[in-house]
Amino acid sequence: MPTSTPPEMGRRAPDWDLTPYFSAPGGPDYCAFWKALETDIGALRDEVDSLEPLGVDTAEPWAEMLAKLEEASARARHLSSYLSCASAADAHDEAIKREVGALAGLRAELEKVYVPVRQGLAAAEPGAFDALAGREELAPVRYALSRMRARAAWAMSAELERLSADLGVDGIYAWSRLYDRISGGLSFDLVKPGGDMERLPVAMARTCFEDPDPSVRKAAADGAAAAWASVGGSVAACLNGISGTRLVLKARRGIEDVLDPALFDAGIERSTLDALFEAVRARQDVPRRYLRRKAELLGREKLGFQDLLAPLPAAARERIPWDEARRRVTGAFASYPALAELAERAFAERWIDHCPRPGKRPGAFCSTSPLIGQSRVFMTYGGALGDVQTLAHELGHAFHGWLMGDLRPWARHYPMTLAETASTFAEALVTDAVLADPDADPRLRLAVLERRMQEAATFLLNIPMRFDFERALYAQREGGELSPSELCELMVETQRATFGDAIADDELDPWFWASKLHFYMVDVSFYNFPYTFGYLFSRAIAHRARSEGASFLPTYERLLRDTGSDTAEAVARTHLGADLGAPAFWSGAIDLIEADFRRYEEAVGSL
Repeated sequence: MPTSTPPEMGRRAPDWDLTPYFSAPGGPDYCAFWKALETDIGALRDEVDSLEPLGVDTAEPWAEMLAKLEEASARARHLSSYLSCASAADAHDEAIKREVGALAGLRAELEKVYVPVRQGLAAAEPGAFDALAGREELAPVRYALSRMRARAAWAMSAELERLSADLGVDGIYAWSRLYDRISGGLSFDLVKPGGDMERLPVAMARTCFEDPDPSVRKAAADGAAAAWASVGGSVAACLNGISGTRLVLKARRGIEDVLDPALFDAGIERSTLDALFEAVRARQDVPRRYLRRKAELLGREKLGFQDLLAPLPAAARERIPWDEARRRVTGAFASYPALAELAERAFAERWIDHCPRPGKRPGAFCSTSPLIGQSRVFMTYGGALGDVQTLAHELGHAFHGWLMGDLRPWARHYPMTLAETASTFAEALVTDAVLADPDADPRLRLAVLERRMQEAATFLLNIPMRFDFERALYAQREGGELSPSELCELMVETQRATFGDAIADDELDPWFWASKLHFYMVDVSFYNFPYTFGYLFSRAIAHRARSEGASFLPTYERLLRDTGSDTAEAVARTHLGADLGAPAFWSGAIDLIEADFRRYEEAVGSL
């Protein structure tokens, strides 16, 4: 227990209401839902195994089977959404942990249905596939079917793929679940100036990094590093297990580059990723200039890693109560009535879990159920301006899910590259509202511009650093497991190369590899570059929205609705007339950030 526990950190129930999903974990409705899904997945597996190969004459039974598979998948996503929320809210709940483990087994059974389906679609003649995908009931999910067909090119035999699914339950997914347990139960000692000490969940370290007192930030960095070091061997084992499994499967599936599945999942070509990073690396001095300037304003020669989120002395830095955060977000959304309505509903119907408390997992996310048409937002609200931005960000995700609610389940599967479009756009609305207000407090304007530049440093430096680290991790992991000290060394080398002279060499964060949840998420690898993609993509969209006004909103909504029905390149080309394979597109978005830096300098000068 904490040595000194703030009142808001006491034991309390989550803020959100999960009863629209199920009455309770293990309740009658939950058990009946689970049993029915389990039975239907088993029946689907038998049905798939008895199907004749796909041909023009067998399109009918294939269409019927695919409809059942799509429906079962939606039910599995509903269950997964519920359990991901429940497990994040309380990492100590042993009953939920067991259910999450059981869900991994159920998902493995569902994957065993998908394996022969993908292979059957891939083996079909083009004419037979076109006849199937062109049927009226399947036309809305043709893109999803084509992706299943394409993914089969990387598959092992059906028998080995099913074995892989079985082994994954107690293998790669078990490593991920172990990391969640470790991180959710981890606390650190925050030794404040004067010797007072608080024991806080490690999820609160980020909020401490936004404290105006540099000694508090340093104490939080030291305390969090010590906490992660205490479990370093365990989390290193998790990372080695996850990366090692992926490398083995990569070789057995004939995948040339471990990045290829990530590009496929992201819905982009390698040329697009190359164009993105060409522009980002060519313009990295934009965020570095900001960091060097921030160091001057904080009275430091160079920033420490723990100072990246520090508030400026001249900027407004009051703690923002939750009710005020709600008012600011919904007020900023007022220019977009549909988004404002969705946000009000999320607050009124208790879709958001925001309170800090022991046992709560670090991070923030939005999870949407395809069955009930609702989302749930998970975050730890500490009252900082960055927390308000996180709230807007996650509500943007919820709006994206709501906007696609009437589409077929398979047409709602959008890639991470486009997933960040609505969320970052929603954040921009909040900051734009302040910057456009002539009566806004100049100190608040500076705080907002500071936040914008923080985002630029995150997406143009921090995220590329994570990408480079993960690339290097897999290259070194080919030669064997990496120790905690080797992982720390690799992380420091990558941070030094990315941030250059903008960060003090002796104040980097060697344990970042341990604290960043994204490295331990197994459904998607390289959970990093899509954030930079989405950030710059959405900045370009927000600029269009500001330029064209309300007339652009229908285009924006059509774009979001199509995110699960085509590649990112095609969506951008269709709705924006943009070429994502051209570095100039991405560089144009960075021009907007450079303009923000000029405004930032002006705001600093005025104060």
